[in-house]
Amino acid sequence: MAASWMPEDSALPPHAHHPPIVRRNFVCHCFEGGLYMGGLAFLQPETVMPKMVEQLGGRSSIVAIMPALLPAAFALAGLFVSPVVEKLTHFKPWVMSFGLLQRLPYLVTGLLLWNAQDAGPWLLPVVVLTPVASGLVGGVGVVAWMEMVTRMVPERIRAAGWASRYIIQACIGMGAGAVIHQVLTHLPGQRGYALLHLIAFGFLFLSWLAQVFMRELPCTHHHAPHHTGSYWRYLRGLPSLLRSQPQLLKMIAARFTGTGYLMLVSFLTLHALHTTGRPEADEGHFVSFQNIGTILGSMLAAWLGYHSGGKVLLILSRIICVILCAWVSVTESFSGFTAAYFVFGFGLFLDRVGDLTLTAELCPPDRRSTLQAVLSFCNVWSLLLATSLGGLIYTFSGSFYFVAMAAAAFSLVSIVVLSRIPEPRERR
Repeated sequence: MAASWMPEDSALPPHAHHPPIVRRNFVCHCFEGGLYMGGLAFLQPETVMPKMVEQLGGRSSIVAIMPALLPAAFALAGLFVSPVVEKLTHFKPWVMSFGLLQRLPYLVTGLLLWNAQDAGPWLLPVVVLTPVASGLVGGVGVVAWMEMVTRMVPERIRAAGWASRYIIQACIGMGAGAVIHQVLTHLPGQRGYALLHLIAFGFLFLSWLAQVFMRELPCTHHHAPHHTGSYWRYLRGLPSLLRSQPQLLKMIAARFTGTGYLMLVSFLTLHALHTTGRPEADEGHFVSFQNIGTILGSMLAAWLGYHSGGKVLLILSRIICVILCAWVSVTESFSGFTAAYFVFGFGLFLDRVGDLTLTAELCPPDRRSTLQAVLSFCNVWSLLLATSLGGLIYTFSGSFYFVAMAAAAFSLVSIVVLSRIPEPRERR
């Protein structure tokens, strides 16, 4: 299915137009990401995890940061390994080794939750630290993974590749919504969350196996590593490197102000269930509708990203975020909130496809590993700022509506910043 996204005029050498190995890598790349993110849908950080933490007695500040923990932990480690990654000529062994380790915390947590007799005070830290541990280990491999994928997937079809991954994720996620509802209905509490962790690990392990069949092609233009001195010297050179890329500085600003979805969604499930009076198990319906939106949003992102690049996707996603903030502030029905989760999934994955596409095309190839790591490191603080600010607003105001207003304001500012970034494809 994923191979159908391959266009007839992809940027491949004329003597190797659509070679079978590129098609195989593309398909494996799509299934690897789809299975990984689909597995995490059973522990959906935007819906399941906030409610799980609240039920375990977590404070509003902890609830707020749950959607950001995994991506923030992922982004944190990349900056410290990028000098090593820049010197690599083959990335797959590195990616496979750390990829397996990053999946193990979900297995360990699932077994602990299932076999422990009684839930004690240790339960909340274990649940919260699982995505942190996974993200930190995964962050060691993600810079190499991004470089490997960027070399394997031609530029013109990268948006289609990211979108295909999200479509596979959403298809799994729709089933995950029904499974979550059944599990939490028949196994409420600790045993139910244990089973969800174990199911998630099963999908994560399948995603790791999908990478086994990927074949790393020799790089025709390997760039010599720029970093040859001490690590401290490498770090001191990063600010000047970033200053030499003004469009990337704007992209960082667009990310800092484009976190409205995260500010909103940390409390959206709690607000929806409290407003409608529905049981905890009904959050599975939100997951299903969110994934339907993800499928349609990713399909639009694949088509629009192929023809127009990533910038237009990001601007469109910010506009949808503003509309969503207005909608969830006035609706009070369960059907209204399920529609909101559909719109949320649609807009969020326009944002993710657009972000991945635009950043890859803004980074010069010779310093792409380092610049991607710097961007990811900066993204840590944007994620934590958004979720922490949302948590503070909710804690001091006690009102979900103030959180929605702040998310809309951030999105409007981000649209202004994005409008000043030229589309890389048009410049070329």
